Amino acid sequence: MGSIELTGSRRFAVVGSPVGHSLSPVLHRTAYTVLGITDAEYARHEVSAGALEGFLARGPGQELSGLSVTMPGKPEAFALAAETDATSRALGVANTLLRREDGSWRAENHDVHGIMAALRDHGARSGGSGAVLGSGATALSAVAALIELGVDTVLLCARSAEKLSVLEEFATRHGTEVQRVPWDRHHEVLGADCVVSALAIDGAHAVAAQWRARPSLPQADVLLDVLYDPWPAPLAAVVRDAGGEVADGLEMLAHQADMQLRSMLGVPVAPVVQMLAAARRELGHGAAGRRP
Repeated sequence: MGSIELTGSRRFAVVGSPVGHSLSPVLHRTAYTVLGITDAEYARHEVSAGALEGFLARGPGQELSGLSVTMPGKPEAFALAAETDATSRALGVANTLLRREDGSWRAENHDVHGIMAALRDHGARSGGSGAVLGSGATALSAVAALIELGVDTVLLCARSAEKLSVLEEFATRHGTEVQRVPWDRHHEVLGADCVVSALAIDGAHAVAAQWRARPSLPQADVLLDVLYDPWPAPLAAVVRDAGGEVADGLEMLAHQADMQLRSMLGVPVAPVVQMLAAARRELGHGAAGRRP
């Protein structure tokens, strides 16, 4: 494929804290190479909570044409944007910032697409039920993805049940039935057709130990675990060992990077297969799963 020449140098980066583990540079730089883009750079910058606006106005962000935003900056990225896409407006968080001609920012959310695409790659179908383990920003994106996928019912389960109110309200507002699963019965989420675990590593280890101790488990059509390093992630390992279908967080990450690259560079599609392979090589294993 011939080189794509850009007008002037474009600089992009991933920001967040901690950000040293991020695989976004591997994904984006691989796409540049495969697509023949020779006039774009992609870096990473440590930006703590509450510091994004200053980073963009007075720091290295002044030179950036676009950003991939990881936690804890996603709510702030949405709040400071002059223009937003429909998904970020619905969730109040953004994982992508694009500099507009007047210097202001457009916020987009591609996390939802990443989750939905990863589930579809592993056979998830419209209709039926979906489930989400967890209650944070990623869990909210998972609920939105399941709704966009077309599930009729969403099962919600989290250690802190009071934190599920935001997820429940979002699903109900979009006409989707909600069922809460008590934390002491979290294995019941596997009775849904497709399941997304948005648990952090410590919580995932604890739940996985309890699942392994059970004599039997329900079996979902597919489980997506947002963790991807080390792989297999705790819950994914339990489901895989039981013969279930598993999607990993690195697949989700590659799909959302695909959409970021389309927005950042105006390309029609990014080379997801090559991007995913490069990220897995970076991690040193053949079937991925670190928290994005």
